[in-house]
Amino acid sequence: MNQETLTAYEAVYEYAAVINESDHGRLWMRGRDRAALLHRLSTNHIERLQPGQGTLTVLTTPIGRMIDLLRVYALPDALLLETGDGHGSAILRHLRKNIFFNDQVTVADASAELGQIGVYGPQAGQVIQTIGLPVDLPLHSIATGDWNGHQVLVARCEPLGGDGYTLYPPAAQTATLLTALTDAGAVPLDSHTAEVVRIEHGYPRFKHEITLDYIPLEADLWRAVSFQKGCYVGQEIIARMESRGRIAKLLCGLRLSAAPEAVPAAVRVDGKEAGTLTSAVYSPRYGWIGLAYVRRAYAEPGTTVMLAQQPATVCRLPFMSGTTQDDIA
Repeated sequence: MNQETLTAYEAVYEYAAVINESDHGRLWMRGRDRAALLHRLSTNHIERLQPGQGTLTVLTTPIGRMIDLLRVYALPDALLLETGDGHGSAILRHLRKNIFFNDQVTVADASAELGQIGVYGPQAGQVIQTIGLPVDLPLHSIATGDWNGHQVLVARCEPLGGDGYTLYPPAAQTATLLTALTDAGAVPLDSHTAEVVRIEHGYPRFKHEITLDYIPLEADLWRAVSFQKGCYVGQEIIARMESRGRIAKLLCGLRLSAAPEAVPAAVRVDGKEAGTLTSAVYSPRYGWIGLAYVRRAYAEPGTTVMLAQQPATVCRLPFMSGTTQDDIA
């Protein structure tokens, strides 16, 4: 199929799609103690990051609840943090209020300096390489490239549709770089379609699955938690849940029989509270699907639960590629 005829949804899975993600927060952390500060406030091992490396980490409360999921990239003189959409200012304030009097660290908003573009799909790297930027990067690593005389940070992020990159160009060059990527063959990806693909992949999102109601292990964010690092805010609760295997709820997929009446919505079994639907979309592949936190007793794939008067079926994440809308009906 010619990429010019691909829809945005098809492009994510068959070629490459591009989206402006500048609504996400971007922060700079600088100073000698930048890594130490984030290390003691979040779940992953930040202090061992070397320039060019990155990771996912979760800012948590003293009782282990999620404030936000961050992407963190180490540069020679700074950490670049990406927050949830619309959450940069709140995270900046949170970090600043936790700076001790003897910490040598500053936190600044980077959104006026850097734009943000997501490039996704199995040919995402090929499209980026076409415009002269580096793509040979391990997951969560970052490099600097030159595009039209401008420095652009290129990071390898968790994939959508086979691969994923985040580009951080100078903010004033964001629109021009988006045009260059579409000229190179990438299909523009709208926010609604991006949400559909996110849910199909089972990725939690700020204000939906990333909230103060849940801890990282319930969100299946084990990859963002280190159990070998020293003390951090919320560690005791998270470590206890891991060691005792007492995770109350699990993030699951739901195959819905119809559009939900509301989101969020209560999930019930035999009239009893069994969880919460946190996201829902209509998928071209799977029909109506959603993400939900489901109590462990009901989280087995194939379990039937209720959303108001509508039945739904619990399934593993990500949604299996072999499942079609006909299988759900």
